[in-house]
Amino acid sequence: MRIPQTAARAVLVTVTAFLLAEIAPVDAVAQRTKTSQRAGEQRKAETGLKDNRYFFYFIDSSISNLGTDEEKKLFREAIQRDILAQLLYMKFQFKESYGEIRKAQRILIDLYGKTLARDIGIAGELLNGFAPRVIELQDSRARGYLHLGYRDMKSARTAMMIGDNITEKLYSMRLYQYVRAIKLAKHAKRYAFLSLIEISTPREERRPVNNYSFAEIETRLSKIGPDDRRERHLLIHWDNYYRSKSPRSFYDEIWDNPALQELEDYQNYLSQKEYIEEGD
Repeated sequence: MRIPQTAARAVLVTVTAFLLAEIAPVDAVAQRTKTSQRAGEQRKAETGLKDNRYFFYFIDSSISNLGTDEEKKLFREAIQRDILAQLLYMKFQFKESYGEIRKAQRILIDLYGKTLARDIGIAGELLNGFAPRVIELQDSRARGYLHLGYRDMKSARTAMMIGDNITEKLYSMRLYQYVRAIKLAKHAKRYAFLSLIEISTPREERRPVNNYSFAEIETRLSKIGPDDRRERHLLIHWDNYYRSKSPRSFYDEIWDNPALQELEDYQNYLSQKEYIEEGD
């Protein structure tokens, strides 16, 4: 039996409506899930870029002043990857951006560990080097500075151990713990220099406790000890206050010439871009 055309249309409309009713909610849920996932990737990338900005600025003076060639190489790659992450973020490739952020932070963990170990080592070298003279002169104020320096050096070691034992994948949390440890190590070095200044300054010229400015400490250190040691002490002093001795920091130099083509990931990104453009 042949179905009238009007009836056939009615059946078709009914079936179509039924199918749309079944499919549309599924597509809507999938779309919402995809949008939510993309928003999450954007938030992670945004937070990571913000964290990285702090991590780079914090350690910049240490690498600029005292960094070895190996450390500068690591710092360079970390900066390059962060720049690539920013480019990807601006192109709304949030997942890829976050991937580069993680790679940069993994490099920074290695770099921070080396810097922290050096800072603690220098603190111990200074404190142990000045201690015999302080004890010999029985200077109570200089002895007090030494005590504070040893205290902060020990706290820096403890903070480093905590950072070393944080779950490996928690890169940002681990780096913030290393930041805390480096701050303590720098405080220990400051106290070491204050003890040296105390035993090297006539009592009538001494200032109240902890009342020396950056410039005053620099002036006094420039007059104490052999010339080769003075230069090293001044460099460490600048680093203790997060200042770069050179006119432009190493971070600024890399930003002036990022040379992203050195990164294999950047080359792959360009290849993918060219492939997409050809496909269009």
